[in-house]
Amino acid sequence: MKMEEYPQIKKIYEDIKNLNIQGATNVAISAFEGMKIYIELSREEGKEEFLKTLFEIGKQLAYARDNEPLARNGVTYLKHFFGQRFSVLPELSVMKREFTSLCDRYLALIEGTKQKILDNNTRNMLNYDKVLTHCHSSTAVSLIKSIGRGDNDFEVVCTETRPRFQGRKTAQSLIDAKIKTTLIADSAAESFVIGRGSVPIDAVFIGCDQITAKGHTINKIGSWGISMAAYYAGKPVYVVTPLLKIDANSFLESVKIEVRESKEIWEDAPKGLHIFNPAFEIVDNMLITGYLTEFGLILPTNIDEVVKEQYPWILDN
Repeated sequence: MKMEEYPQIKKIYEDIKNLNIQGATNVAISAFEGMKIYIELSREEGKEEFLKTLFEIGKQLAYARDNEPLARNGVTYLKHFFGQRFSVLPELSVMKREFTSLCDRYLALIEGTKQKILDNNTRNMLNYDKVLTHCHSSTAVSLIKSIGRGDNDFEVVCTETRPRFQGRKTAQSLIDAKIKTTLIADSAAESFVIGRGSVPIDAVFIGCDQITAKGHTINKIGSWGISMAAYYAGKPVYVVTPLLKIDANSFLESVKIEVRESKEIWEDAPKGLHIFNPAFEIVDNMLITGYLTEFGLILPTNIDEVVKEQYPWILDN
């Protein structure tokens, strides 16, 4: 495996695999950092071999964990736009410059979507004063902060998100932004959503790790129950995400969910105890009110149409 020749890249791979790098954006940034390291350090003299190895390393990093289409779509981005510009491979030095530039452009595209999500959705969400969010999505948290800015009545309920407690990051970030925040255990979320908690919830905002072709979303385990409770109670559920997280080839029946080590839940579990620890789950499109994206609010049933219009290169994957 070519990665073995590059210790820095191998470490990035292991850090992604072992959850030392968390969050779709951070995984994508790290995957591209690994590819840029290869571009810089590669001693390949053959153009075809360089190209093959670059995409091999990109694929290994992007597929180090399941449910990471943001990184995978980035590899597709490189292939598409490099192929669009060069029908015949140029000199190796030109290839390296072009791929470095494309890496930077994709990372800039990711970063740009965050601000566009705020610009295109904040104003339409100002009618919500009490919201609940699950797990830690930096994009969802940024939008929540934007909605609550200057509103003294605004309040957020967030979950611990066991077993890794990523929700504590959400709570700290909101508190730092001077937003009134209540932290609850995951198992209390449904009661809050249906109106039996200490804060009357108006709406649910969750992040997203993956979008399927038909507008289902994959998010932290527990998201389906929260969304189902909201559906039962007539409360809206918004998924805050860039469309770059779509897996255009994934359908409900073919989604593979990342399952993590049992020791996360109980490191010294009694012998013979079976522990199953899925990291994510599917939230059906019928439970989702809308996706809050860089192009504004999009209905789940319109996701594939908007992707074809705005990011047609993704379909090359």
